[in-house]
Amino acid sequence: MTRVLAGLVGDTAAFARMLEERRPEVFRTAEWPPGLPRPSELDAVLWGGLLRVPYVEMVKAGAVVPAAEFCTVRTVAGRREDGFADPVRIAALLAEGASLLLPQLDQWHAPVRALAADIAVELGRRTEAFCFATGAGQRGLDVHRDDADVLVVQLAGEKEWTVHESPADGRWRPGLAPEPGAVALSTVLRPGEVLYVPRGAPHSATGRQGLSVHLSFTVREVGTGQLRGAVGEWLAGGGWADGLPERPATTAELLATAAEVLRLGRARLAGLTPEELLRLARGPLPGPVADDGPAAAGRGPLAAGG
Repeated sequence: MTRVLAGLVGDTAAFARMLEERRPEVFRTAEWPPGLPRPSELDAVLWGGLLRVPYVEMVKAGAVVPAAEFCTVRTVAGRREDGFADPVRIAALLAEGASLLLPQLDQWHAPVRALAADIAVELGRRTEAFCFATGAGQRGLDVHRDDADVLVVQLAGEKEWTVHESPADGRWRPGLAPEPGAVALSTVLRPGEVLYVPRGAPHSATGRQGLSVHLSFTVREVGTGQLRGAVGEWLAGGGWADGLPERPATTAELLATAAEVLRLGRARLAGLTPEELLRLARGPLPGPVADDGPAAAGRGPLAAGG
């Protein structure tokens, strides 16, 4: 597929510099990127009847709406199952000022999965997708920080965004930011426009005209905890201590084995570069994904029996 990132931000080299500088920016797409869903497509998913918690959530006045208020119970193959999205209840709650969240579209919407995978490969970082719908004058979340760089693509309506300056160092936590600091960017997004929100930058968004719908591509980055974990996994693999006795019998043998484990471990760590450690901590990137999903190419489990 074509490079999705370039279609969203234009010059990808310039965008890479923005990632390093953690500088918010607005982009205007030349055309609607292929695979980017229209609100009517997401409506069809809601009405299709299969979407259920946790792939659908609602928030009102900063609090999570209980699933029973926007979901329904069904009898499936003789069993009662709850948590199915009820589009009528969802529409009523939206009209009352609630916001709708569709988490992890990359897990259940094949075209969005392809877009997110393409961005992940381009940037070398795991990428997920979330959709938000907010009524005019409503704010889904108070000012908060995300533990990811975010590319916001406006799908419908207008949304007013305020992005504050990024943290000066790495000593911050995701979540609510009651003291967000100076404003770095204030803008109104319209359909087809894209906003980059740097990782950790406090921000908020308020619906401005009609029902505002946007798709967020969250580009994940690792922290110190993931780097530590990757070191442990690196040392645990490879069979570098296979020649040592499994159960040393005496304290002296235990101490000798411990010394040998340390020697071999240090030797193994000496071959691990910071670049390789970062790659390991970021985890494997997705492989190529067809724009219309595997079923379109005849690789689905049902098509195989046709």
